[in-house]
Amino acid sequence: MLHCGIIGLGGLGKVHFKNLSEMGKKDIGVKIVALCDVEEKKITEKVNINLGEDKSEIDPAQYSIYTDAEKMLKNEKLDFVVTALPTYLHADIAVMALDHGLHVFSEKPMALTVEEGQRMLDASKRNGKLLMIGQCLRYWPEYRKLKQIIDDGEFGKVIRAEFSRYSSLPVWSWQNWYLDEKKSGGAALDLHVHDVDTVNWLFGAPASVFSSATHNRAPYDSISTIYQYPDKTVCTVADWGAHKLPFSMEFMVRLEQAVVTKDKQGFSIFTKDEILKPEIEKGDAYYNEIFDFIRCINENQPIKTNPPESSMLSLKIALAEKESARAGGLIKI
Repeated sequence: MLHCGIIGLGGLGKVHFKNLSEMGKKDIGVKIVALCDVEEKKITEKVNINLGEDKSEIDPAQYSIYTDAEKMLKNEKLDFVVTALPTYLHADIAVMALDHGLHVFSEKPMALTVEEGQRMLDASKRNGKLLMIGQCLRYWPEYRKLKQIIDDGEFGKVIRAEFSRYSSLPVWSWQNWYLDEKKSGGAALDLHVHDVDTVNWLFGAPASVFSSATHNRAPYDSISTIYQYPDKTVCTVADWGAHKLPFSMEFMVRLEQAVVTKDKQGFSIFTKDEILKPEIEKGDAYYNEIFDFIRCINENQPIKTNPPESSMLSLKIALAEKESARAGGLIKI
C-alpha cells in the first residue's frame, strides 16, 4: 500500500484528490493519509476553475491536516506526494519532498526557470526517486490518438500542424498569483505550456521559435508561436485574456493523405474520400497520469510516457518563446 500526501488543495489539487480517492476504492494500492494547504479552509471549500466546479467532498477527520508542507513531510510516513501549487513554489517543494525520500508528482509547468527545473531533476537523481510533471495531454485520449496516427504513418508524414488553447482570465487563484507574471509566467508558461509539451512530444524540439505576445489584461495574456522544423510547419496560440470565453483546446494536423482535427465537432479524420470518426479510448487524462505514476513506483520503472527530462525540454522551449516575444526575433533552442 502506497501512502500519499497532497500539497495544495485548489482546483487541480481537488481533481487529484478525487482521482486518488477513486483509486483507493478500486483497491489499486494507494491511500491518501495527509492533506496540506497554507489556508486550512481551502481543503474543504468548493472551487470553480476553467475545468468547471469541483464537486468532491472532503471529510478532514479522515486525514492528517497541515498548513505547513515541511511539517507534513517530517511527521507523516509517506511514499509519494502530489503537489498542485503556484508555479513559483514548484521547485522548492518538490526538492524538499524528494530530499525526504519521497516520489513526487508536481503540477505543470515544471518550474519558472531552467535552473529551478534542473534542481528538481538533480534532487530526483540523487535520491533515486521518481519525478513526474503534470503534462496531462500525453494522457488525453484525443491527443494520444493523434500521436498514434502520426507514429503509425498510415496517412503519411505531417505537413502542417496547429494547436490552440483559450480560456477566460484566471481570476480564481489564491492571492491572484496567476496574474503575477513573476509567479506564474503568464499564459505563455501556464496555459500555453500544454501545447508546447504536445509539440515537443509529437515532433521533438524545434530548431528555433518565433513568438508574439500581448500584455493587455495581464503580462503575457496571450502568445502565438511558429516552430521551425525542416519538413513541416507548426504553430500554436494560447489566450486567457478574452472576457468570459469558454475554455477550449483544439488542433488541426494536416498529413500527406488526411487532415486530423479536434474541435467542437469532436475528433475527425478527413481523407480525400470520406470523413472518419474513429473510436477514441475512454478515460480521464488526470486519472491516467497519476495511475501511470503509481504504476512506475510499484514496478520500480522509469517514467516512459512523460519523463521529467522531457518536461524540462518543454520548459526550455516555452521560455525561449517568451524571449522571442520580448526580443522580436528568432530564438534558437
